[in-house]
Amino acid sequence: MDMPSDKQLIRSIRHGDSRAFEELFRKYYDRFYAFACALLNDGDAAEDILQNVFLKLWVGRERLDEDRSLSNYLLVSIRNEIYDYLYLKYNQSVVRCDLPDVEDNSGDIEANMMGKEASRTIEGIVRAMPPQRRRIFLMSRYRHLSSREIAEALGLSERTVERHIYLALKDLKNTLS
Repeated sequence: MDMPSDKQLIRSIRHGDSRAFEELFRKYYDRFYAFACALLNDGDAAEDILQNVFLKLWVGRERLDEDRSLSNYLLVSIRNEIYDYLYLKYNQSVVRCDLPDVEDNSGDIEANMMGKEASRTIEGIVRAMPPQRRRIFLMSRYRHLSSREIAEALGLSERTVERHIYLALKDLKNTLS
């Protein structure tokens, strides 16, 4: 039995065919798992990222375009999820600065105040960004839209959106360092 093409799989998935989705999953999972593991050096994180990407693909299946490369779509989606993961991991290490465990409640109050201060600092950095960069960053990180969705919503190229996100993250990193 021949393996269906990506176009055939996409057509079936768009119509809710869970078997076609499983076949697509089996076809691409190992390759992209290895890719994510190589970048993250963390098998559990790579698995979580792939599960997120495939879940988003299934949830947004009606928007799949059979004329676009499925492999490229998955690669870009996984790359974006990895960026988000690394960004969150970085922020947790910077914002939550390994606070010591304290038995009394004063430590909780102090930790809470430090967290609020860090949040205000980040909000200030975001507010200081140029308007377009700020809008794109907020759409990406708080509304969890993909670069493609942002590009379509704002009438920009995906490359422009990705560049703004990169610059926004660079602003945050430079200011918080």
